[in-house]
Amino acid sequence: MFDSTLKRFWKIWEWGIGRTVAATIAAHTTSISVGMCQGYSAVLLPQLKEDSYVNITTEEESWIASLGVISTPGGALIAGLASELLGRKATVQLTSVPFLVGWATIALSNNKFALCVGRFVSGLAIGMASACYIYVAEISLPNHRGFLSAFGPIFVSLGVLVVYSLGYFLYWQEVAVLCAVVAVLSFIVMHFVPESPSWLASKELVTEAKTSLSWLRRNPAMCDSELANILQSLKVAKKQSEQGSSMCSLLKQCSSPSVWKPFFILTFFFIFQEGSGIYIVLYYAVHFFQKIGSSLDSNVASILVATVRLFMSIIGAICIQHFKRKTLAMISGMGMGLSMAICGLHSYLYGHLPVEDRMYRWMPLLCVVINVCFSMLGMLQLPWLMTGELFPLAMRGLLGGLVSSLAYLFIFGTIKIYPGLEARLDQDKVMWIFSAFSFCVVIYVKLFLPETRGKSLHEIEMKFKREDYTEKDKDFDQEANKTPNEVYIISRNDY
Repeated sequence: MFDSTLKRFWKIWEWGIGRTVAATIAAHTTSISVGMCQGYSAVLLPQLKEDSYVNITTEEESWIASLGVISTPGGALIAGLASELLGRKATVQLTSVPFLVGWATIALSNNKFALCVGRFVSGLAIGMASACYIYVAEISLPNHRGFLSAFGPIFVSLGVLVVYSLGYFLYWQEVAVLCAVVAVLSFIVMHFVPESPSWLASKELVTEAKTSLSWLRRNPAMCDSELANILQSLKVAKKQSEQGSSMCSLLKQCSSPSVWKPFFILTFFFIFQEGSGIYIVLYYAVHFFQKIGSSLDSNVASILVATVRLFMSIIGAICIQHFKRKTLAMISGMGMGLSMAICGLHSYLYGHLPVEDRMYRWMPLLCVVINVCFSMLGMLQLPWLMTGELFPLAMRGLLGGLVSSLAYLFIFGTIKIYPGLEARLDQDKVMWIFSAFSFCVVIYVKLFLPETRGKSLHEIEMKFKREDYTEKDKDFDQEANKTPNEVYIISRNDY
């Protein structure tokens, strides 16, 4: 029985999606560092307030939290340029370097300035990690792309849980040392996976692209079909670029519906995402639970929510594989809106009382847990996932980096203004603002978000251009959508 199980797993590794999954996991080990960096301020700030030699004010607290994000847009732009010039794999691997430098600086810091420098550098690495989504989107088959791209939020959630848990037992500098070790491991594992075949083909390295596909798919028929699809997209892009000078060609590409439509769709999607308060709960977890009056210890409540977040990120990955993107996004926004509205109502009715005198003291924590559950079904991961889906191959790296940098700029804005907003408004009004943005997402997704589940990247690009989609094109994409096992059966029947 053991032998048959072993053979089954070996068959999946050799002829299924085993190697693609392995490459996806290798790329998203970087996402563990992203989660650790995002959750670290929730560990750091409460300990700094109790520290005898590093005293911080409320203004300094907001800067320490937001400095982990302020440099992130620059990192995303660097990732966009580097992924075009150096390759997707190389960019993901290089992301580990600023993570390592940032964590080492934090671990060795003994003053606020060094601490801020470490946060700034590690924030740069968060932005560069956006290259993971482009890499995974380009190595995945259409039928598996949503599921594999959702590994990113799973590993980010794992990083958040790990850093919250470490912060409960260890001092903040010791936590930084362990985070640096994770960055080193990420650099090592990326050495063993291939470069994106799409990027290799775009650099006219067709042989290397086929070798990369062969490693990932392990089936000649599948490799030939997929490579032909990639080359077809590149041929169309090259033909457009040859119709004028390089600057004119760039402007013409930017004016194409396949470029500006995804750009604005994703930009506004990210604006609604940040307005819903997702990252405020993440960056200020311990402080947030103190303010809303949780009946549990704030640190324990943070670990509980991080555990739920990890579990729901796995559920979300499964749902993305089986349900439409628009459906998940609308359900996610509706659930988040209702949970924050109820949390705001509880704060409005009982917020003026001491925590021990409030009725239903468990209600705020329950609302936040429900909010996190619904956020992991769509609102959190879908905008990031779709940065690797919506843009055309010729500009995917550059525009993916640009949109990611804007998203991180929005995150910085929300993280920086939250303490001031909280000081000027009652807690119930803050919750209702989060609720309003979440409800707006439902309307926005219904009207504007395209459905990409099960579609090849070539098909998505063509749909944005509104070109006639011939039967030949459809057959071409259907062939590309087949799993390796389906193509293997077809190729065997041909003989």
